[in-house]
Amino acid sequence: MSYALYVRAKNGQNVANDASQLFQKTGFNKLSLEALGWLLIALSTDTNNAKKPTIETIYKHLKGKVSETSETANFTTSYGDDGQSVMLHSDRRTDAILLESLLYIDPNSTLCTKLCKGLQAHKVKGAWKSTQENCFVLIALDKYFHIKEKETPDFVANIWLDNDYCGQHRYTGQTTNTHVVNIPMKAILSPSSNADDNNKNLILHKEGSGRLYYRIGLNYAPSNLHLNAVNFGFKVERTYIAVDDSSHVKKQSDGTWKFKLNEKIKVILTMITTQRRYHIALVDYLPAGCEPLNTKLKGTITGDTESSVSRSKRDVFCCGLRPNSTIGWPDHENLRDERAEAFRSLLWPGAYEWSYVLRATCAGTFIVPPAKAEEMYSPENFGRCATEKVIID
Repeated sequence: MSYALYVRAKNGQNVANDASQLFQKTGFNKLSLEALGWLLIALSTDTNNAKKPTIETIYKHLKGKVSETSETANFTTSYGDDGQSVMLHSDRRTDAILLESLLYIDPNSTLCTKLCKGLQAHKVKGAWKSTQENCFVLIALDKYFHIKEKETPDFVANIWLDNDYCGQHRYTGQTTNTHVVNIPMKAILSPSSNADDNNKNLILHKEGSGRLYYRIGLNYAPSNLHLNAVNFGFKVERTYIAVDDSSHVKKQSDGTWKFKLNEKIKVILTMITTQRRYHIALVDYLPAGCEPLNTKLKGTITGDTESSVSRSKRDVFCCGLRPNSTIGWPDHENLRDERAEAFRSLLWPGAYEWSYVLRATCAGTFIVPPAKAEEMYSPENFGRCATEKVIID
């Protein structure tokens, strides 16, 4: 019924009264998120704002169902496997339908941009998972484009750091080309011109018509090698266990690890996220006195003969979350001289375990950098474990 009203609304008919009556009759309990999205579009055909309270009631309900990160947003609902085959449901279709509905009732909401980014992150080889997804996503993105890009860009962007002019760039026509302005850390840390306030303002100014897209990033090196664990979207934990004899790996009371020279050590990394993540890299840096072992190569002697890495286990729980995959969550893995890497294009909320084997090859005391997980194209979403120390003798 909601879809029928949506089709009539798209055809230019005023069906706000019918949509309001349907909502009053059924309420939230009998309407899926998709049905609510279609009803919002039908309600938006009202010309005298009489249905605005109903629209705001549904909008408030939808805001409570959204999962947001700094970059993306998504709505999650499921009818189960039978529902997916009979009702053609998918999370991407739901996100697309609700994106279109929000563009009708609140096009300036930041949710619109985040939903758009989330949908684009799910695209694989230029398409989404099914014909249903392709259809509704393209309808929503077309609506988004004609609202957000209705003016052809023709402007000049200027940048200042306090009173210091940093540069400009002219944009003409719609393009994906980018322009980068680098500001040295020395200029950022230098004293401010305001004697009463050491903070500095970064000012971006657009002069002309069109929409400006920008990103502000900071590349820095810490002054102290001993970093604490942080969680800005990912929780990362690392532990070492012996492969052949438990005496080969010991953790002392001060947190320092002791490895037996020339013995094999298994590294176990646990990564936890409570949100859907895109294009993830999990990188673990090795102690300088160790090297990774590729157990797939002939001649590598280790008890872990199946693979260089071990997969997520269904019976492992961490912080109340269960790993999502029993066949291995990484799409791609690298074992390099100084680090081990695992990559995934789409990661669902949960706890993930990944491990590999290394050998202690050089005696000494070494600082081990933190293992780090991040979204490669949104590096502000990251997490790391703490810096550790390893003694090999």
